[in-house]
Amino acid sequence: MTKKVLKITPVLIALNVLVLLVIVGFYMFRLIKYYKIENGHKDDDNTFLVDVLKKKQSFLDETKGLVLNEETGVFTYKGDVDDNYVSYSGLLYRILNIDANGNIKMVSDDNVTMLYPNLKNGYEKSSINKWLNTSEEKYSGIFEKTLVNADSLIVNTNSCSDVIDDLTNITCENILDSYKISLLSLYDYKMSGGKDGFLNNGEIFYLGTLNKDNAQYYVTSEGEIAINEKETKVVTIKPVITLSSSDLYLSGKGTKENPYIIEKHAVNTLGDAYVNNIVKINDVNYKIIEILDTKVKLASVDVIKKGEDDYKIKFGGSDSAYTTKNTVGKYLNNTFLNSLDVKDYVVNSSYFTGTLSLTDYDYTVARSSYVKAKVGMLTIGDMFLHETTNTFTLLRGMEASDIINVINDSGNIFADYITAKYSVRPAFYLKDDLEIVSGKGTMDDPYELGVKNDEAETSEKTEG
Repeated sequence: MTKKVLKITPVLIALNVLVLLVIVGFYMFRLIKYYKIENGHKDDDNTFLVDVLKKKQSFLDETKGLVLNEETGVFTYKGDVDDNYVSYSGLLYRILNIDANGNIKMVSDDNVTMLYPNLKNGYEKSSINKWLNTSEEKYSGIFEKTLVNADSLIVNTNSCSDVIDDLTNITCENILDSYKISLLSLYDYKMSGGKDGFLNNGEIFYLGTLNKDNAQYYVTSEGEIAINEKETKVVTIKPVITLSSSDLYLSGKGTKENPYIIEKHAVNTLGDAYVNNIVKINDVNYKIIEILDTKVKLASVDVIKKGEDDYKIKFGGSDSAYTTKNTVGKYLNNTFLNSLDVKDYVVNSSYFTGTLSLTDYDYTVARSSYVKAKVGMLTIGDMFLHETTNTFTLLRGMEASDIINVINDSGNIFADYITAKYSVRPAFYLKDDLEIVSGKGTMDDPYELGVKNDEAETSEKTEG
């Protein structure tokens, strides 16, 4: 019996080879794609951040990661994600979403200050909105002025302005888009995953959402939603900004340790640094609070120490108006000032000594009076005011002339007598042209300035 030989035609061979090539090509493409993403590779010199982000879209699990709503075209970060960090103008941000136009909305990872909200006339006319955004009003836009190249990198932020009275029905039907900077809304918090999302980081922070009585919602340290109905209570805030879709991706992987970078410049002098950068002086860390045209304001990260203990002192004087002659002012402008290596570069400057009233809690009212001094302290409206406790401020009490406001051990503004003892967080202005000789401006690697004290210079001359 003759056996038949099965012949494999050239066409079948070609088809098999083609299938193999397609499979190999598909997996090679995926390998190269994810290698580039993982290693921060740019396809060309004009890679946009939005394009880098969209490559991380979550396809398998729509409860976590960067999730696309196909109806609206909005990508939203949801759940306990750890790859949505951006470093910009000295602060670390978390990306919230990417809108249909490719603009990137994000919120500061930490609170940046504390304010009386002043919401009796609604959010748009509040102290918070004035502090965040620059307008023609004096002392407005304190936060906006810290943003580097804001005119080219930042666009107006879309904020949900719905009035919410029912937490089971959190909507976003009304959009406020008149300002570059806003606060998180209840809707933002809900969409991120709420208590189970990345915005629940153990901090108390206030939202831009109000109820019908203009009371303000906030997130507790446990991630729950609560409401503040007291106009007399200070609130801590996290600004929300929106990056333009045309912002370039420079570097980073989106992690906390290696965040995305969209702007960088040479830092050669103190004036080149960012607000929130750290500068070491006399082995003590100071935080940059404000950058002006010719000078930079710094405040100590911690309070003054005596040995290992906090140094406590009376405010002193005949009333609560800070001067260089009352107890704390005399100490700061003599003993403390003379201890600084940079004392010859400290600029005599204005420190606000005003008070608020029972009918007006706007931070600008506290800027109605000032004193000239080399060294002062912080007051309401200053960046990072909330970061130390049991500490004097320069904010005078409303109740009587011998009352000064302090930040108590709970982190709230508290009125006490000028005879009481509290810790001191000094603040002073340095010339902005001081050279930075080393460091990265972080807590672990602070900037070092190119100045020497008199003793060191004398020693070098003697040795020479």
